[in-house]
Amino acid sequence: TNPLENPVSKNEFNGFWIPRHNAKVMKQGFENNKAPFLPDASGNIKVDPIYNSATGYCLPANRLIPVQFAKMENGFNSNFVGTRTTIGSMDNNIKENEKGVFYNFKDEQGEIHTASLFFAEQTQNPEDFIQKSQERLKGTVQFPDVSMAIASSEPKEYLGSYIAACRTGMKLSVDPQIASELKTKLMPVLENDFKKPEERNKALPSLSNVLFDADKRSTEIIRTLSQENGQSMQPKQKKTQSQDMEMCLSQHKRTIADIPLCLPGGNYGILSDRLARRFFFKQRSYLRRVLL
Repeated sequence: TNPLENPVSKNEFNGFWIPRHNAKVMKQGFENNKAPFLPDASGNIKVDPIYNSATGYCLPANRLIPVQFAKMENGFNSNFVGTRTTIGSMDNNIKENEKGVFYNFKDEQGEIHTASLFFAEQTQNPEDFIQKSQERLKGTVQFPDVSMAIASSEPKEYLGSYIAACRTGMKLSVDPQIASELKTKLMPVLENDFKKPEERNKALPSLSNVLFDADKRSTEIIRTLSQENGQSMQPKQKKTQSQDMEMCLSQHKRTIADIPLCLPGGNYGILSDRLARRFFFKQRSYLRRVLL
């Protein structure tokens, strides 16, 4: 049954169709060896951030990855997406018969709702949408001179480093064998999400939970790099539209396993997390750090 053609309940749509669709898209990408976070033949990963035009920030992992798959599938070039409401607030409209990327969100009462994100190419005035979205970009930390090599095939570490690269612009690479191991570890999760909720193995995490953990790990990585490079994770407002952020970065290469672990939390300064703010300076555990 196609929920876009035959109505289903809200709970069924949110709890089954959206997770199933995301799992299907990623599973097909793995089978075709095409995914935004997989390397090319030389081991380099193309970092492709996509920004929410309403907030000016890079999308969180559970929205970024599905949206990146949609970008690859449709051949879009823009890096800005917005909901129907956001696009309408820009005196723009979505083209007829365009389909967005569905995602779930909770309101203040904890009720789950569904919305869709659309690319600039799907609007009636793409150039205007891109221009207005660029004006809303937040001046977050950037590390274009930092290179990172992924050393672990664990989804949290691998995808966490990829999300961190999308948010900061650092260069990313990985041994193709590690990328292959990642696909092997994620495939049972995708196949499980493909099943109906009552048939899923409760011992396996959902893809949504995997991406949530990766999002938290990316925050830890960014926080560590910010400390080492003397940058604040607090957003910096642009003084003028053409003014660029000034950065003094040391060129170095490291592996994910060498980065110290910080207290898990939301995207501190970008996606605020009160617990991270409260305990960050009290509780930090470090792994061996090596600068090459």
